[in-house]
Amino acid sequence: MHHGTRMVVVILSKPIAMRYPLILTLTLAHACLPVMGQNLFDVGLKGGVNLDDLKTQYSHERILGGHFGLFARVKPPILPGVQGELLLTSLGTHARVEGYESDVRTVALQVPLFAVLAIGPVELHGGGYYERYLTKNFINELDFEIEGQPVEIADLADDGFGVLLGAGVRFGHFYAGARYNMGMDALGSPPFLDDLYNRQLQFYLGMGFLDVGD
Repeated sequence: MHHGTRMVVVILSKPIAMRYPLILTLTLAHACLPVMGQNLFDVGLKGGVNLDDLKTQYSHERILGGHFGLFARVKPPILPGVQGELLLTSLGTHARVEGYESDVRTVALQVPLFAVLAIGPVELHGGGYYERYLTKNFINELDFEIEGQPVEIADLADDGFGVLLGAGVRFGHFYAGARYNMGMDALGSPPFLDDLYNRQLQFYLGMGFLDVGD
């Protein structure tokens, strides 16, 4: 009888012991459900207007331009996130050179990549961008010369890079904000275009297709 009682205790205690890992697993799963239910990724469309300008030694003014493209982002709760974009954007300025006055414009494929720091719905952005110029020339109203020499079509560089700072807000699927792009690479080659650097202020609206959790 004593021996039989011991066997019953062993048989009953084994299922209890097996239940502990199961209880722990279910507890962890329950704790992770809110995080797993959040979508940390978002992709969408964005676009807006630019105040395009170029840093140069010649007299110049900002002109109105625009941009449009795609964005993708990863934004974990609390932690900083990362956003990348693929944009088609205008570049240019209104220039006055040796009696010539004209809007000078070109188009670039711009690839920004930056960190996202969220404080509630407000976001701070900082990072850099690469851009590929889709034309080799500035479109302008006049064939202009500088110091008696024509500015050739091939004087515009192939690509460039720069840094960006910005801020925005996010409400669910909708984004809005502003960004300042500062080119660090000259837009052209000597002797005239090697002092041109992009200086661009962008205002944008965006809409995401996924719901990012905070």
